[in-house]
Amino acid sequence: MGGNALSSVGAARCSKVVAQLMLSEFRARFSATIARFEIGVTIAPIMAYRQKEDFGDLDVLVDSTLFKQVPPAEFVNELSNHYGQPLRWVKNGPVLSIGLPLMEPGRCLQLDLISTPAEEFDFSLQYFSWNDAGNLIGRVAHKMGLKFGHDGLWLPMRDGTNLFDELLITRDFSVALRFLGFDAERWKSGFDALDDIYRFIAAGERFDPSLYPLEHRNHTARVRDKKRPVYMGFLRWLEANPSLPEQEWHADKTRYLPEIFAAFPELAAAHRASLQRLSGAKALRARFNGELVSEWTGLRGKELGKFITHFKREHDDFEGWLHSQSDEQLRIEAQASHQRFHVLLEDGHHADISAEPSP
Repeated sequence: MGGNALSSVGAARCSKVVAQLMLSEFRARFSATIARFEIGVTIAPIMAYRQKEDFGDLDVLVDSTLFKQVPPAEFVNELSNHYGQPLRWVKNGPVLSIGLPLMEPGRCLQLDLISTPAEEFDFSLQYFSWNDAGNLIGRVAHKMGLKFGHDGLWLPMRDGTNLFDELLITRDFSVALRFLGFDAERWKSGFDALDDIYRFIAAGERFDPSLYPLEHRNHTARVRDKKRPVYMGFLRWLEANPSLPEQEWHADKTRYLPEIFAAFPELAAAHRASLQRLSGAKALRARFNGELVSEWTGLRGKELGKFITHFKREHDDFEGWLHSQSDEQLRIEAQASHQRFHVLLEDGHHADISAEPSP
């Protein structure tokens, strides 16, 4: 997404009329291509605001089943046959960028084929549509301690700054929108202009203009959003509309949990179970950690890490085994394992023992 992956091989902007023709042609040739592989795959174009005059790329969502069954190179080769010429392409994570030939020799329109699992497809399609609207909505979710992304609405579970779990709240896009205070019915009708998108965001019940200025974002977000024309346009729109209402937010995001659980009652049990898993993990770490193992064995640094890896490999279900041992039994077994570890080293198996960070 963004139109830059193929800039070095002639990718160019083109008019809306040309882009629409290119998209229609691609869909027909895509269908012929996957028919050759005898698989059924869902694709859908990601919508831009309707008055957009030109395009630097086309974004199309595709069921990730495609590339689980067909290697990208093989897919592009077959697609090239249907275009009658080799197509330039590059794969970056879930995005396969393909240069669709334009009439002008040596020029192409970049099409980004974005893979997403079938269970996330509908949510992803809505999230990516309408030119960064999903990112703008996500700022409200973040302020409530939630994550609104292409794969759903989530509750991140943190222990201080450590993210130890994420709980899926919903993959129903309309449900997520309504909970976050936005008009789900208005969303379904789409947007003609960027101004329509900006007004939609500002009409949200939880909207707060202070969520968006770059100085209020972390470094990663500032660098990313500074490159997004729609996001930067929204900041200019906010400056031109200084009287928009503001919200008061709780610094402690757990204050929103009762409201979240009231809207999604089944989440409360998952939340309790996640906290219990964290508590159990902490209890285990208190009984088995690098400091204790070092005390029992005298090992330090890399050798300590290598031994811990060796010790864990001696037990198929290490966590379950750890639960069954008393503190004294654990110490005795670790010291016995330490002796076996040194025998392995002396027998020349050092290269087979890889290190991992000490717990």
